[in-house]
Amino acid sequence: MLKRILFTGLVLLVFYSAALVGYRLNEPEKITAESTPWTEQAITYDSLKDYTLNSGSAAIHYYFFCTAGSDDCMYMVNTVLPTVARDTNLDLSSLIEFVDVSSLENNMETNRLKEEWNISSYPAFVTCHVDQGNIVVDNAIESSVSAPLSAENVEDWLAKNNLYTAGGEGLIETPKP
Repeated sequence: MLKRILFTGLVLLVFYSAALVGYRLNEPEKITAESTPWTEQAITYDSLKDYTLNSGSAAIHYYFFCTAGSDDCMYMVNTVLPTVARDTNLDLSSLIEFVDVSSLENNMETNRLKEEWNISSYPAFVTCHVDQGNIVVDNAIESSVSAPLSAENVEDWLAKNNLYTAGGEGLIETPKP
């Protein structure tokens, strides 16, 4: 009887070990903020105003305000934006500039977003241009706890900015940086 119990325990241990090794070999890669094209060329919030003003009055900017440490932002980057890119056939990472608002979050100054960019939360998308040395926000959409942004919201924002037609024809005109 003791031999059967030991043999059964040994067999279960072998199966458990094989399953664990199999899982570890085929474990899905974790997607982090560091592995996305959005965060590779991020603009820090502290340098955003100068960056925008120095681009000239003819430039139109499409900004994505977010922070790599936010689960909501990573959901946008890993789920919503790939869906929008697939639906619209646009290369969003080259069209929309990522603005890292980590410094605002760390210093508890997120109220500056409302004052300076007409948004009160993030993730958010903002279209702006420079007119006579002032930054003009043309339109913005933002996520909130009660109304998170969806792929349809982002597609509507792209359509409002004449970057995409709802019929799926893709880019209407390429903005000049």
